[in-house]
Amino acid sequence: MALDPIDDGYGWDGGNVVPWSSTHCATQQTVPSLFDVADAEPPRIKCLNRETLTEFEALMLGEISNDGGSEDEIDIDTATSTSEDEAFFPFMELPFEIRLQVYHWLHLMNPIRLTQFAPWYPIPVNRTYFVRAVTPPPPRDPSTPEALDEIIPRPMVLTAAAPLLSPCRPYSCMPTAMLTASRQIYYEIRELPFRVNEFVFVNWFASGLWAARSFIRGLRAWQLQTMRYARLELLSRDLSGRYVDEWRELCGTWSGGLRGLRLKILSACGGGGGGGATGGGVSWVVAGSPQRGAPTVGVRNKEGRAEEWIENGLKQLKRLRCLEVELSVADWDDKKKLDWCKSLEEVLNESKNETERRVRVCCVERTRD
Repeated sequence: MALDPIDDGYGWDGGNVVPWSSTHCATQQTVPSLFDVADAEPPRIKCLNRETLTEFEALMLGEISNDGGSEDEIDIDTATSTSEDEAFFPFMELPFEIRLQVYHWLHLMNPIRLTQFAPWYPIPVNRTYFVRAVTPPPPRDPSTPEALDEIIPRPMVLTAAAPLLSPCRPYSCMPTAMLTASRQIYYEIRELPFRVNEFVFVNWFASGLWAARSFIRGLRAWQLQTMRYARLELLSRDLSGRYVDEWRELCGTWSGGLRGLRLKILSACGGGGGGGATGGGVSWVVAGSPQRGAPTVGVRNKEGRAEEWIENGLKQLKRLRCLEVELSVADWDDKKKLDWCKSLEEVLNESKNETERRVRVCCVERTRD
C-alpha cells in the first residue's frame, strides 16, 4: 500500500530531508525586543468561575486540598486554633506577688464545711468569736477625783490598749484542682491555709485538748510547723494531773510555728455522762457555764516555781507572740483575772534575755452579741 507523501512545508526529496538554505533563515521570525513587549497589549486572563472549576483547576488554585478538605474547612480550623490561643492566659508569667494575691482570693472563696456524720448527730457551728480586753475596775473611793465623774460628767478619754488577735481569720481551704495543677503552684500555695487560718478546737462532747491532738496526728511535720494561729478551749483539769503529758505533746508540735493562741480555760468539775474521764484521755464533758467552787489551774506552785503546764508546755512555744486568756471562773472578778494573767506573763518572760521577744498575755472576755 503506497503511503501518501507528507507535506510539511520543508520539502522532502525522495524521503530525505533537504538541508536548510539561507532563504530559510531569512524567513525566520525575529525575537521582539523589550520595548516591543512593553508596548504590546497585555494578554487577557481568562476569568475563572469558582462554581465551574474542574477538580484539577481547583486543586491547583488551592480551593481544595489533597485530602479532600475545602478552603472553608481550613479557615474554620484556623479560626478555632486562633481562638484557643487567645483564650490561653500565661498565669505563671505574672509576678510572684500578683500570683499570691490570686491564691489569697481563691483561698477565701473555698470555706471549709463540716461533715455531719448522721442526721441526728449535732455538729458545732463555726462562728466568729469576738472578745474584748478586760480592764481594771475604776476606784470607788468618794474622796478621789474619779468618783466625781458620776456627778459631773467629763469627756471620755480613750487609753491606748494593746491590739488583740483578729477574730475574723478565715476558715478555708485550697481546692484540690489547684494543688494538682503543677509542682510549682503546689509549693507556692500549700502553706497558705496553715499560715492564714485560725484552727479552732472547742469543748464538744470532749475537751478541746483531745480534739486538737486528734487533728494533729494526721498532719505532716511541715504542716505542724506552719500553723500560725489557734483557738483552744480547755477544762482546768486538762492542765493538771495525767493530762499534762497530752498538753506538753501538743505544745511540742506547735513549738516552731505558732504565733498567736487564744486560750479559754473553763473551771468545771467532772460530770455528765458518768463524770470523770475514760481511757485515752477523752473527757466526756460538754463545757457549759462555769461552776462555783470548781478547781482552778494555778501559775506557780508552793515553792514559787512555774507550774508544769507552763514550764514544759507554754514555754515550748518559742515563736509565740500573743496569748489571749479567757478565764471562765464563776467566783472570780475582773481584778483577780487580771492578776492571774499578769502573773502568767511574768512567768513566761522571766527566763528570756533582752534580745528575745517577750510574750504578751492579754486577759479577755467574750462580748455578748
